[in-house]
Amino acid sequence: MSIYKKNIIFIILIFLSVLIVFFWQNYFVKNQKSQIVYFDVGQGDSAMIDTGNNIQILIDGGEGNIILEKLGKHISLLDREIELVIMTHPDKDHIGGLIEVLKYYQVELILETGIICETAICRKWDKLIEEKNIPVKYAEFGQRIVIDDIEINILYPFESLQNIKVKNDNESSIILKVNLENELYLFTGDAGFKVENELIDKSIYLKTDILKISHHGSKNATSNEFLRLVNPKKAVISVGKNSYGHPTNELLNRLKNMNIDFFRTDEVGDLIFN
Repeated sequence: MSIYKKNIIFIILIFLSVLIVFFWQNYFVKNQKSQIVYFDVGQGDSAMIDTGNNIQILIDGGEGNIILEKLGKHISLLDREIELVIMTHPDKDHIGGLIEVLKYYQVELILETGIICETAICRKWDKLIEEKNIPVKYAEFGQRIVIDDIEINILYPFESLQNIKVKNDNESSIILKVNLENELYLFTGDAGFKVENELIDKSIYLKTDILKISHHGSKNATSNEFLRLVNPKKAVISVGKNSYGHPTNELLNRLKNMNIDFFRTDEVGDLIFN
């Protein structure tokens, strides 16, 4: 065999070895552990549930395309699918990044409320869903979604809001509880006292291990009574630079008075629980 042919074979073997290592690290090794990541997307909300089997569920996407950078750090480069996208409500700091996700990932299913939204960003959202022919499911109390080892239970809204116009988008937020390896995570969107009181009045079981604080730490959400019933071990505040005073001292004092450990994405960056 000529030296030229040997060199060609050697180069091919090196290339195949690099390809195998790349494939292994980025497809098999990277996602071995199930985890929930609360992304630091500035003044917005976004979290991802990863089963550890290259199956992901994305809850909100912040605003703008920073979510693509975040996903690139936590999802294999070879995995271009997101099994479920949940849009809790159509405020731009929740839906904006999801539009970018629809552009660059294959989304298998969308869960949203379906409330009437006539803003430009909602029109863009609806257009992308139609163009990509993505199935949409509308949230209401009692729904149970099981993907791999993840169980998601919808606690709010109590009935379908599809094609209904609401006065306050925040108070239409999907509230959901995730069971991941027997640890409970509660996601509350931007829901305020009104929705919390409805949940309390209906005696909904709220006990949770990890609570995502509503509305970036607004003083008008996460009441003392709500916290008492949720009784979380830890709380996450998704927040960035803002002019609203989030998180407010009122909210922080409630957490401190109940000895609840809390973490702020503007201080610690992405938060990973696994």
